[in-house]
Amino acid sequence: MKASNPPQPTRRARLQIQDIRSPLTRVGVTLAAGTAQLVLLHGGRVELRDGGLPEREEIDGPRLLWLPDGNGGELSIAGGTRATILSIPELDVMNALPATPLGERMRKTFAQALSAPLERDGQVAQLVQGLSREYGLTEPGAELSAQYYLSLILIHIWRQVRTDLVAHGHSPQGLVERFMALASQRMREHLRVSDYATALNVTRDRLGTAVRRATGKSPQGYLHQLLIREASELLSNTGMPVSQVAYRLGFHDPAYFTRFFIRHRGESPAKFRRTARIRRLEGDKSYAAWP
Repeated sequence: MKASNPPQPTRRARLQIQDIRSPLTRVGVTLAAGTAQLVLLHGGRVELRDGGLPEREEIDGPRLLWLPDGNGGELSIAGGTRATILSIPELDVMNALPATPLGERMRKTFAQALSAPLERDGQVAQLVQGLSREYGLTEPGAELSAQYYLSLILIHIWRQVRTDLVAHGHSPQGLVERFMALASQRMREHLRVSDYATALNVTRDRLGTAVRRATGKSPQGYLHQLLIREASELLSNTGMPVSQVAYRLGFHDPAYFTRFFIRHRGESPAKFRRTARIRRLEGDKSYAAWP
């Protein structure tokens, strides 16, 4: 009986960078499934086929396009077009975003197809050039440097497209973005949900519906989540007394803060801090903000 060969390990997909420099005729680029696509369209025209761009299929440059998953589609590039295409494995995208509430907001943004103006010789284009240089090097630290370049690229894109999302506050996505931004600024004031609704010029019901659809939580639940994460960060990474943590987060009664923390974490702030210290001593990296 012939022995079967052991299964070969699956090779991890790698980030790829393609420069398109004015082809004489139309060319096609296949967009692999499982990879996000960043297209910097410096000039010319591209047509997206079966890729799910929400607004239109033909795009004229200069333009920045983000596709969360190539899904086997094709980017048809007209003659004379100049573009840079980054194919980024989903795992690289996840690792490039911070493991914080801000990172969660960014992930929700990058989970959708995006289109925005591309500034000529702007920061994103310069960062992509830096990523390309580092990615081709074999020197020590090159891989880490490339990872940070990718993080900076995503941050700059998110800042740019977020401006458009927030500006269109009448849409559910824009409303949620505005709520999250306001919540991160004022969560320590312990405002009522109705106060947030008034500040955002919407009804409490409309705010609640939009936030639940986007986060799976009620506005109050989202605010509590922010407070618990901030408290966990302070307890894990500072020597601040529990009472001072409570006051810093806007709790006037440390005893109430302790009850609040136990209700959400299932353990007291003091026990959580002891557990966090033990994990750090054992080399647990789960509290690191960056990959």
